[in-house]
Amino acid sequence: MSSSSHNQHFRRSVRSWLVVPESPRMSASDRSRRFPLRSPAVVDVVITVAVLGLSVWNSVKNPYLGPAAPWANLLLAALGALPLLVRRRLPEVTLAVALVAKAFQVSSFVQPFAYYAEGAYRGPHSRRTAWATAGAGLLLVIPWKAEAWTHPRMLAGGFLVNFVLAVLVPLLLGLYVGERRAVLAGLVERAERAEREQRLLAEAARAEERQRIAGEMHDVVSHQVSLIVVHANALATVAHDPKVTAEAAQIIQTAGRQALTELREMLGLLKGGPETADADGGGAGAGAGTTDGDGDAAATPATAAVSRVAALADSSRAAGLPVTLHSEGEPRPLAEPVERAAYRVVQEALTNVHKHAPGAATDVRVAYGSGTLSVSVTNGPAGRPAEAAPDGAGPLLPSGGHGLIGLAERVRLAGGDIESGPRPDGGFRVHATLPAPPRTAG
Repeated sequence: MSSSSHNQHFRRSVRSWLVVPESPRMSASDRSRRFPLRSPAVVDVVITVAVLGLSVWNSVKNPYLGPAAPWANLLLAALGALPLLVRRRLPEVTLAVALVAKAFQVSSFVQPFAYYAEGAYRGPHSRRTAWATAGAGLLLVIPWKAEAWTHPRMLAGGFLVNFVLAVLVPLLLGLYVGERRAVLAGLVERAERAEREQRLLAEAARAEERQRIAGEMHDVVSHQVSLIVVHANALATVAHDPKVTAEAAQIIQTAGRQALTELREMLGLLKGGPETADADGGGAGAGAGTTDGDGDAAATPATAAVSRVAALADSSRAAGLPVTLHSEGEPRPLAEPVERAAYRVVQEALTNVHKHAPGAATDVRVAYGSGTLSVSVTNGPAGRPAEAAPDGAGPLLPSGGHGLIGLAERVRLAGGDIESGPRPDGGFRVHATLPAPPRTAG
């Protein structure tokens, strides 16, 4: 069970155990229709009607029990129960009316409910106030006449009924319920806060994933599409030669298939996660070194990401870019992030040469050290001017200006360093150093 579903189950369990405020998204009418008998207003009306009935019945049975005429005592007994309607919002007012009714012997039925309300709705916020009201109730039941103290048994019985049962027990019960409600409400709030934090983390993860997908799309598509555009532009000048046109069309077809293959591979990694990447022999590095007749990638050894540099050099050379490739040291299997980063360094650098320095002599070097892998792409000044679009709006290969920034981030995540910048002769150099421990088995 996920963290979010666990939090939702916990909140439902707490709300089913004790009535707590529902979510703001549920209106008051919806709550009353769903739980009509658990509505606070309904409970208060029921209690008020019950106490009012008992007070009126007691006043009818004892018409002279009160400070005024029978009809006035009956009216006071009825009015004394009405403050119970606001006992949740004004517990002190309800208790004050109950104590006055008790003192004038108008009604004694309001007092227990008033003390319960004081403990349940005021106690969690101010215990001192709740216990101060208990002291007021104690002063009310203490006999002020000396002869009352001469009958200890009667005094103890009156104390038990008028204070312990009518004051202390309801107050303690209200304090318990109020504290319990406050604790459970705090737990619900913590669960909701945890759910909100989980939702924010999920949103941040989605934003990071979108950014990663955008980087992958740039790396995968940019190089192959650049080659396709270069060869498609060349078709306009060799349209009279069927043989050369067929060769250029074949190159465009191969580059397009490679782009589709790498896109499928990337989407498969994004859907399948790390397990899929491991099963495929190292993610984007493995499984795309060569293609069969259908354009699907054939599985290659673990060093596929670095060995594919030769294929990048060949495709750029076929597009008219003089590229030389040098390899130093003994190739060995590397971790997938390192292989992928090394491949993307060469791919992005060659793409930039096609865009900004077409025809420039380019040198690609891959050097295996004892614990590092160095990849560098160095090009001289442009061998020919950049070609403009047919409508004269700009170059055929526009640049978004974010390739090197994303490349630096990729190399950094792989644990390496990258340097890039212009050279004194007018060329450009990209050099990356990556950690190169052997790929761990399993």
